[in-house]
Amino acid sequence: MVETMNRCVRFVRKQDAQFISEAFEDRPLLPGEILGKTVVSLISTGSERGGYMDYNDNMAYPQVTGYAAILEVLEIGPGVTKVQKGDLFFAGTPHHLYNRVHEEDILPVPAGLPPEKAVYCRFPAVSLSSIVQMPVSPTEPVLVMGLGLVGLMCAQVLQNFGYDVWSVDPVRRRRDNARLNGILHAVSGVDEIPAELTGKFGAAFDCSGDESAIYGCADKIRHGGHLFLVGVPWRKTTDEDGHRLLLKIFYGFLHVHSGWEWTLPRRSGDFLPESHYRCLEKSLQWIAEGKLRMDDIAAVVDPSDCPEVYREIGDGELQHKANCVMFDWRAY
Repeated sequence: MVETMNRCVRFVRKQDAQFISEAFEDRPLLPGEILGKTVVSLISTGSERGGYMDYNDNMAYPQVTGYAAILEVLEIGPGVTKVQKGDLFFAGTPHHLYNRVHEEDILPVPAGLPPEKAVYCRFPAVSLSSIVQMPVSPTEPVLVMGLGLVGLMCAQVLQNFGYDVWSVDPVRRRRDNARLNGILHAVSGVDEIPAELTGKFGAAFDCSGDESAIYGCADKIRHGGHLFLVGVPWRKTTDEDGHRLLLKIFYGFLHVHSGWEWTLPRRSGDFLPESHYRCLEKSLQWIAEGKLRMDDIAAVVDPSDCPEVYREIGDGELQHKANCVMFDWRAY
């Protein structure tokens, strides 16, 4: 059994993240249950920013946060077969030092794959949930708006499928990171996309949640094309109303889809082959094979630095020229 105190990152109130200690129940593991100690966990600067900032004043606090971690197996409950003590696994657990999770909800990390890379598998799976449902072939160009962590992974996944991908982000360091990680076309605005491609994109993925980016997507998609809203629209970012966008949708015969990853079931079935879990598996496989890259995109910090980290995320300006932040728990 582990010590009875756990270390946790918690949003204790709006715009206030703290590194706290709390009681951890010392009990026998249930069948199929695993006790893990977190090695690294990765911040979702989109979803977690929304929870931290509470733009719409509708959040409940204190709030548990985080959903991407690599853990080391400390103990296994009866019937566990996927992992053994000492193995590493991915789980959608919060930023806690110790977590209990069921075997059905983990992915074993392939031998030799560093935890600092394996933890990224959560983020290609976000857009992959939309991509696998897209009726657009790789003979057509596609557009990605926003090169944060989710957008960067979306662009890489699409390139893996053979699509000609154009990615847009106004932040230079994000474009530079995208090029470093193999993205061929990364520009600062839609006006930098060659004019001959206007009205030619079969699909566009907004990974920013910004209304102006969604307008930019709609202006570039062909008649009958597909628009996926992957980024969460946490708050209103422009003064535009929806009329111009509705005209684009109506006269452009556009198909607009929620990009929320939970449009897929958690598990695959006989007649439902695609699932959230399968997207995670494929993402982890591509990372292990070197088909998805994440060079120099994360600032690695101690979880006790969380107050300042989330302040930076809330302000929209991460230090260290980073796209995202990883907590390293190995000192605890």
